[in-house]
Amino acid sequence: MKLIYPPLLKKGDTVGFVSPSAGLAGKYKYRVRRAVGWFNKYGFKVKIGKYFWKTGYIAGEPEERAEDINRMVEDEEVKCIVSSIGGENSVQLLGYLNFKAFRRNPKIFVGFSDITVLHLAFYKKARVVTFYGPMVLTQFGEYPEPFEYTVNYFFKAVMKGEIGRVKEVSYTDQFLDWGRYRNKARDRFKKNKFLWLREGYAKGKLVGGCLPSILRVAGTKYFPSFKKSLIFLETPEGERAGKPYSLEKVNSNLSQLTEMGVFERARGVIFGIPYQYTEGMKKEFFKLVEKRLSEYNFPILANVNFGHTDPIITIPYGSIGEIDSGENSFLIEIKDQK
Repeated sequence: MKLIYPPLLKKGDTVGFVSPSAGLAGKYKYRVRRAVGWFNKYGFKVKIGKYFWKTGYIAGEPEERAEDINRMVEDEEVKCIVSSIGGENSVQLLGYLNFKAFRRNPKIFVGFSDITVLHLAFYKKARVVTFYGPMVLTQFGEYPEPFEYTVNYFFKAVMKGEIGRVKEVSYTDQFLDWGRYRNKARDRFKKNKFLWLREGYAKGKLVGGCLPSILRVAGTKYFPSFKKSLIFLETPEGERAGKPYSLEKVNSNLSQLTEMGVFERARGVIFGIPYQYTEGMKKEFFKLVEKRLSEYNFPILANVNFGHTDPIITIPYGSIGEIDSGENSFLIEIKDQK
């Protein structure tokens, strides 16, 4: 089944907000208001899902969260659907999503972290390109506004249909308690350069996401093929907010993906910047990656700005990625954009 690219977003279009997983939008309404104001500023209208505001570790029952997405898909006014935040329970929606409707009415669907589960399902079952990128609370609700780098790559992906070369940029993984700091900008930035754990050239379809989230669909009918792919991977927060995902779990996750044969079909792997890792942890992380992927000969690029650090790029699933250590480059090409 041919991959479908959703129509490009235009000024004047309506953007829909949904909460597929964690119920934090209702707790941090001021960040939602800031995100709405930002979209309005750039000429977009915003529509909020019926169950968007439900609070708790999940934003309502699976049927309710899926209903919001299904309604946005069927709503002719809505051209782009943005997730509020990640979480742990997007997997509960899979049996309730209308994949046929999504293929009939392809929409821009955006999010990262636990939203990986939905991206992989849409890619496998609907064959519609979705976007691993910024979310309502985490990026669009940033103070005083989203980072310029994040905005530029988001607009390139969803409005221009042209991304091109990904630029290196300094990053922050500074944790600010949203309950305490409403109007404080993050000011701790670290220099960043691409790191080639294995040199070489590769070109392939971009598929991947957040490490533990990918494994939530392992063994299900929603798990896609990674054949001829450039796999992009990144680490989430740990069990506590603002803490890193343990190296022990990274080790386990990579081992499981290896046993599943995922990397046997790959042409290369791209890693995001590990969230909240010290320099010592980064060195251990890179050693671990090299060890776990030692049996493969494809190139491995690390320290790319996507996922849980900021600012971030937006990655369209199924788009063509190209990495080249000789040019120190990562390119993203979007084909057949409507």
